Amino acid sequence: MSKKTTRSSKPAETKPIPAAKAPALRKVMFISDELLQDEENELTLEYFYHPGKGKPVLFITKGNTELMEVIEFAEQRRCWLINNDVCSDGRIFMTTPIDITLLALHHLRLHCTEKALALEDIGKADDKSTLRLLREFVRGEEHLRCVADIKNASGMVFYKYNPKKTMAWLAIKTRRVAQKLQSIGSHCGQSAVSQNYVRGELEGESKEETEMDYLRMACDIVGNYLDLDLYEDLKKYLNIADETPIMTSTTKKEEKAKGENKRKSLQQLNSNNSKKVKLDEKTKNAAEKLKSSGLVEDSPTSDTNKPNSSEETSPVSTMSPNVLTPSPIKERNLTAKEKALAKSAKGTKSIASFFTKK
Repeated sequence: MSKKTTRSSKPAETKPIPAAKAPALRKVMFISDELLQDEENELTLEYFYHPGKGKPVLFITKGNTELMEVIEFAEQRRCWLINNDVCSDGRIFMTTPIDITLLALHHLRLHCTEKALALEDIGKADDKSTLRLLREFVRGEEHLRCVADIKNASGMVFYKYNPKKTMAWLAIKTRRVAQKLQSIGSHCGQSAVSQNYVRGELEGESKEETEMDYLRMACDIVGNYLDLDLYEDLKKYLNIADETPIMTSTTKKEEKAKGENKRKSLQQLNSNNSKKVKLDEKTKNAAEKLKSSGLVEDSPTSDTNKPNSSEETSPVSTMSPNVLTPSPIKERNLTAKEKALAKSAKGTKSIASFFTKK
């Protein structure tokens, strides 16, 4: 007979699983094809100061000629499915061109308000990003003549910040943006709704945007690239008032509910007051009956107000001894359980003693 074959006691060899690439390091960016087709000028990510955000922000530069802002859209609980991987970073990055004058305006207001300076002298020596922006991307009079006074002396060009020119230029730019928003039919103002999702209950309401709504929205767009004080001055220059809240269907319901709750509380208060008045009247009538019966003595306060109150005798004192007086209340006998509880409670403190001030 042949011997029985047994299984091998050695464990099977497992192949090592290759380490997966970190999908979180991937970013999703939308960029124009024209920027990628130019092989001579490479795209570079650099940081420049953004006046609207008050800090350095990421930009894309193409050589020394073009400067584009990188806009980030970030929402909670978003991710990307890239091939077979899940990218946990659900942000979207987009590139958009920007007017370099808006970036240079901050530095002009900071350094060239009181005196005229050349572009090479604006900014600090250690601030390389500002020096690179003004020297390589700003093309002198082409970008700064609308916001500054230009002076030529001994072959050099000097620039001094002009507030009036700046306000006029910003107002023209804001009105152009408002015209563009109006031409494409963008929703703005307090009645703004999404173009894809419109609530049925708001269809009957007025959703007409006025020119002031478009102008206010355009001022906000331009103001995103300005210092806060300059943005407030631009709103005053364009006579843009603050937005006042309007009554929508939801706000109307809320106001109606508040009014009903207030009405209910007032009715409850009035009913409580009427009950108190009725109770007061009943107690007064009962007190008068007791006084008239002669079984209760008058209060000492009322005696002091009457003249010669000490000489007058009370009705009880003048009563004859044959008059029946109310018998005293008899004490109830305690049961065995109550006696046992009272005996066990000797030497203990009551609950009220714990809440007294010490």
